[in-house]
Amino acid sequence: MRFVNDHDPLPLLNQLRERFGEHVRINYRQNDAGAVVIDFDVVA
Repeated sequence: MRFVNDHDPLPLLNQLRERFGEHVRINYRQNDAGAVVIDFDVVA
């Protein structure tokens, strides 16, 4: 899944890490002021 936002969603990312741990991979594709793109991958 790709997530696009105007700021870095750190609280959301922390919640995902707490809930899913190693089962979700978080990959920043872009992290600039006003443009953040993150890909989420499910890890079996």
